[in-house]
This record gives sequence, structure tokens and C-alpha cells, in this order.
Amino acid sequence: MGLDPIRAARRLAEVFADEPELILACVRGTPPSSRGEAQQVLSAARQALVLRPRYADLYFFAAHAAVVANEPDAAAGLLAQALELNPTYRDARVLAGRVALLRQRVEEARAHLSLALASGADYPDVHMLLGQASERVQDWPQARAAYQRALTLNSNLHAARAALATLPSGGADGVCHELPA
Repeated sequence: MGLDPIRAARRLAEVFADEPELILACVRGTPPSSRGEAQQVLSAARQALVLRPRYADLYFFAAHAAVVANEPDAAAGLLAQALELNPTYRDARVLAGRVALLRQRVEEARAHLSLALASGADYPDVHMLLGQASERVQDWPQARAAYQRALTLNSNLHAARAALATLPSGGADGVCHELPA
């Protein structure tokens, strides 16, 4: 005979408290039509946080579940906790930037991503996110620099090449002198 649902959820929370990366394994590949599964994982992750409230990794991986469950505000709160516990948590910084973009908080996203890059997150996907955030505020020079760095790190990154092609051209000072559409 199997565990009842309450005991099963409690056991899952205990597993997550010991191995938080399993949260990501549970939600990775969850199709959008199965948000309920991500909600269940998020619920168990929140229970795990009661067991280990000072574990930054647990907040970070719980934030992943919140993103998949389409709860970006919850993800932002979980990431704030992770960063409070570990201000140099590079991966949490990157995810915080991604979540800030989801929440339409572009300057917050740029701040998180810039801090992540300064702490060594020199990865194509981080530069892509910074480029996207910079485009949203029409900071063309920073968007261009971010996409170019992404291409330097991965010359096969077609998304960066395409993004560069859509940017307005700038003058010698890097400022776009085109009239708005």
C-alpha cells in the first residue's frame, strides 16, 4: 500500500531539504499544460524551506519551480531570500535577472545580470539576457555589446546574430541617430 498524499508530500519535502537540485529535476521539461505538477513541486519545496530555512540552494531551486509554475512574483521572493543568505550566489543572480525580465522590471534585471557578470557569469545566455533587457530600455550600445560578447563566447549562437541584425545602427559615438518609427 502506498503513502497517503499528505505523507507523500511531507516525504518529498524531506527529500528536497536534503537534495534541493531534485526540485529542478522534477520540474525540468514540465509542459505548460502541466502547471499543476509544478505547483505540487513548489508546494513541497516550500515545505522543505520550513525544514531548512537557511539553505540558499533550496530557495534557488524552489524559485525554479515557481518559474515553471508561472509564479514569477513567488520566484522573485525566493531568490531574494537566496541572495540574502548568499549575496555572491551567481546562479541565483542570473535567475533573478531572468525573473525580473518576466516581471517587466527591466532595470532590476539589468542590475542583477550586471552583478552576475561582474562575479564571473561570463556565459552567452547571460549576455543574451542583458542584451534583451538593454533593448527594452533602448540602450542600444549596451545591447550591441552584450550580443557581441555572446557571439564571441559562442560563434554559433544564431539568436545573438539575429538580435544584432535588428538593432538600430549607431554613429561613431554609439548612439542611434535614427528618427523613431
